[in-house]
Amino acid sequence: MASFLDPITKLFGGGHKGAILGIDIGSSFIKVVLVEKVGEKVVLKNYGEIALGPRAGASAGQATNLPPEKIAETLHDLLKEAGITAQHTLLAIPFSASLLTVVELPEVGKKELDSMIPIEARRYIPVPISEVSLDWWILPKRKAGEKVPAAAASGEKVLGKIEVIIAAIHNEVISKYESIKRNAQIPGEGSHFEIEIFSTLRAVVGRDLSPVLVADIGAGSTKLALVDEGVVRGSHVISMGSQDISIALSRSQAISFEKAEELKCRVGVTGDAEGRDVFVVAELLLSNIMNEAKRFVENYENKYNTKITKVILVGGGARLKGIEKIVEKNFPNTSIVIGDPFARLDTPAFLAPTLKELSPDFAVAVGLALKGLEE
Repeated sequence: MASFLDPITKLFGGGHKGAILGIDIGSSFIKVVLVEKVGEKVVLKNYGEIALGPRAGASAGQATNLPPEKIAETLHDLLKEAGITAQHTLLAIPFSASLLTVVELPEVGKKELDSMIPIEARRYIPVPISEVSLDWWILPKRKAGEKVPAAAASGEKVLGKIEVIIAAIHNEVISKYESIKRNAQIPGEGSHFEIEIFSTLRAVVGRDLSPVLVADIGAGSTKLALVDEGVVRGSHVISMGSQDISIALSRSQAISFEKAEELKCRVGVTGDAEGRDVFVVAELLLSNIMNEAKRFVENYENKYNTKITKVILVGGGARLKGIEKIVEKNFPNTSIVIGDPFARLDTPAFLAPTLKELSPDFAVAVGLALKGLEE
């Protein structure tokens, strides 16, 4: 087990040859993607998903809190049913089970930073620092004359500062995923881990250097990441997700969660006659999520005198028909895009319509698999 001074990146892997398997264990589904590099192309070899709700006595689409052994059993069943084998495997660590923060520190040498980071991290980590695996990266300096803190614009001296991103994972979380990997009898020579936010960004942001907000709308929560000049500059979690729409619709219409989920997925928020009730419920909940996202973005924009140019939506909630129109109300004059991680892979033409529909939900799994191919 890594000590708190061992870089988390040592637990991650990259540059592997052969088939690479990315595994995303979400709160409502497990998603897997198998890729392989053939020449200069990254080829999709297989993919699959399985709902966790029925394994917890709940409905498909509902968030769960299954014990590790039950998750391992479900994952094993999925891989066996799909006939998936791989040389290397990467698993996502949920954003909720990790800490990611950007801090401003004096521009000192690496040795001084090595001693400063654990002290700074104690301000954000609610457990003893010895109980977590800790890593940090110095972020590239912002381009001169483009985006500077508001303090600089007012004449305050801000020189001699650097931005550092601190990442921490509780050792118990790593042990949990090690046990899932072991008990699921995951194929391949080795398994590695990555915080899911980095997998998502790799899959949908690519080399875009403009200020971008990525919103991952999961079943039980929405994860936000603000990317500027190609690196994460901020993150935030909202404790509302797509299942809240189904729950509210179920109550308002006096129907089962299963029927509400089916209705939501089928008609979306397009505003037609059949979907009027879905629209009313979904607009209220999504507006609450996007209002909080807007405040998160505005704080960043005001601090660094910049504007985001794009919002990328991923996760199961991004598959809701018509969701772009609701997001546009909170982010006018901003490009709203549904993330398409499968677009980064070479895929069979006959699967194009299916993959296009499923794609937003597979951002983490695709991003993980792509990491395994990185040199």
